[in-house]
Amino acid sequence: MVHRLDKQEIKTYGLSAHDIAIHQRRIKVSLKSAKTSFIPIIDSFRLDNGGILPKQFYRSDERAQAEGFVAFVPAAGAASRYFQPLQNLRQAITDKNEESLTTELARLKKEGASNWPLPAALSALIHSNDAVPSMNELQTVLDEISWPKALLPCRKNAESFLQKKVLEHKAMKGLVAEVYVAPLGCSESFQKHLGEPEAKIKFLEQGPELSTLRFTREGDPFRDEDDKLSLVPAGHGMLVRLFPEITKMFGTAAHSLFIRNIDNVIKEEAACLADTESFLLQHQEVLKGLKAIRLALAAKNIDQAAKIAEDMLSRFPSGKFEKPQWVKSFTPSEQLLWTLQLKIFHCPQVLAKTLLKSKSSAEALTALYKRPFNSLGQVPNNGKDVGGSPVRARHDGGEVAICLELPHASPDDRKTFLEDPKVATHFNPVFVAAELPEDMAAYDLEQCPFWILAEKNIHGTPVVYHEIVLYEVLGNSYTANVIFPEIPRRLFNPHKSLLDGVK
Repeated sequence: MVHRLDKQEIKTYGLSAHDIAIHQRRIKVSLKSAKTSFIPIIDSFRLDNGGILPKQFYRSDERAQAEGFVAFVPAAGAASRYFQPLQNLRQAITDKNEESLTTELARLKKEGASNWPLPAALSALIHSNDAVPSMNELQTVLDEISWPKALLPCRKNAESFLQKKVLEHKAMKGLVAEVYVAPLGCSESFQKHLGEPEAKIKFLEQGPELSTLRFTREGDPFRDEDDKLSLVPAGHGMLVRLFPEITKMFGTAAHSLFIRNIDNVIKEEAACLADTESFLLQHQEVLKGLKAIRLALAAKNIDQAAKIAEDMLSRFPSGKFEKPQWVKSFTPSEQLLWTLQLKIFHCPQVLAKTLLKSKSSAEALTALYKRPFNSLGQVPNNGKDVGGSPVRARHDGGEVAICLELPHASPDDRKTFLEDPKVATHFNPVFVAAELPEDMAAYDLEQCPFWILAEKNIHGTPVVYHEIVLYEVLGNSYTANVIFPEIPRRLFNPHKSLLDGVK
């Protein structure tokens, strides 16, 4: 039930009443309790404590090859941060201020903008000696500055980020298709940018179903001066809502997504391709084992499931593991299955014990193994990186493994665990293999307790809204069977600013 809002009005905006009700309820509870959204960190995950797995984390069959992956690339992001050095130029053009325009062009040329990776009209303007460009030329420049980042050049006189991703994917083994998430109404322009349509390349749009409402600090829906509701993207965690569409597109030909950012530009060299295939293959082989366990448990063949679990455990690094006392009360077969859950997939003991209150051991194991399997690659910290990192954290009266994003870390935890490279030895570069689940219930908001209370101002009025982050949704051990393997640093080459494309 949504307070001060009827379901029909929500429907006219293309929103989910189920989601909006959860968003509003969580926001009201948070505002009323004045609780912070920080998730207390117990320790970082590292190679030395087994939280991070080594690059070769699972012994695969020699003849196995990666197959059945769909490349999934969020590409709806704007270029505001990327084009930060051009904001004064944009303002000068918008204001039609000839003096400011001349001053700004001179400044950009002095700063070396002629070597920056700029789209055609903007590059021509920087190189031009004409005193006053025409209004048509300036409008084209303004349009280019407003393009999604995916359509911008990733290097000077080179292909766009979107074109570069397509080239990278063509060189990779194991991909059956590519799906790009475009801004609403931009699928056609993305396709036109690439040229002739290809059956393997699909576009989905970031529509209103991935959005939420802004709320007042009293928890009521915020309305503008025309009494209209105010929509805002609900965070890229909502992209999981597109997973069923991808399953419909490719059916049994696809078992997992391979997720990367549009601006992570890697070379199509042999080493990078081999690293990528190794990561995907190992994910695929672990998933194969998990699916076999699911089938055995569904057939109530606990001994067969245990044999598969024992084989899987032998393929992972040995490592230390102290079996909890409560696990020792179960049969030897059940103990093997619990060990795989707790040691490898970081199953929260509080979740296991909650399930065991109403289920038998076999039933609880069946529920846990049904959860989707996700591998979140982690790159070594170069000593300066501060970002989302896998950690052991406190939540809901117990512990959870989660790829924690910075807004969820308190200032003290950020300093202690995330800003010290000796502690935060790895971080999340967005290099993810995520199972396409048969049952999307795992990603229902009620099953994903990790969210962020975003706070903004609209014309001086404070508003709040509900956000979820994709890598916390995919990378927490409440929701999923999750692992955090190391990947080589060369697989991480982000272009966050124009100057990154010059290097």
